[in-house]
Amino acid sequence: MRILELLEAQSAPATLAAVTHICGLHENTVRAHLEDLLRDGYLSRERAASKGRGRPAWLWEAKKPIEHSPYASLASALATVLHETSAHPVQDAVDAGKAWGRELTLKQQGEHHGQRPAEAARSHVVDMLEAVGFAPEPDASNEHVVLTRCPLIEAASKHPDIVCGVHLGIIQGAFAEMGLDGSSSTLLPFSAPGQCALQLRTAASENHSG
Repeated sequence: MRILELLEAQSAPATLAAVTHICGLHENTVRAHLEDLLRDGYLSRERAASKGRGRPAWLWEAKKPIEHSPYASLASALATVLHETSAHPVQDAVDAGKAWGRELTLKQQGEHHGQRPAEAARSHVVDMLEAVGFAPEPDASNEHVVLTRCPLIEAASKHPDIVCGVHLGIIQGAFAEMGLDGSSSTLLPFSAPGQCALQLRTAASENHSG
């Protein structure tokens, strides 16, 4: 089910290598589950474009994907471009994520939302991560959050530092837009098979302009 959910969250088909990287399972185990899901009608597959000798990899896709964020494809392309062109790809990824987080917060709360209390701000961040496609599972305080789905597994498997930098930046940008300093928040990628661990920590910001 976790493998199916990962593929349902994708904006494009994913390779076996990408799914294996995110799930933390042996490649043969993942392949067997993919074949079972294909046989049972949950997945479809097609060959990737040929890039030289050897048979191209299979690209796996859920037949009925969940509604995903329109930003998913953009974020995946951004990761590739930063990796190939930036002198500081991780920092640039965080900065891009911050701008994204501010934009998402403005769209949800409006231009005159004002500073938010820390508890309400954490709740907003969890809701925002749900909308983007991370399927967060927070504790009662919304401080400790498990992200059970990655909407960018193909990009994350190739450029994990960049993709995770974007995700952390989204959180920091959202907090900044709500008048809070989220720079002490942390994201631990792949803390368990198919999961990432998020700690939401905030402090009042002195330079909020909202």
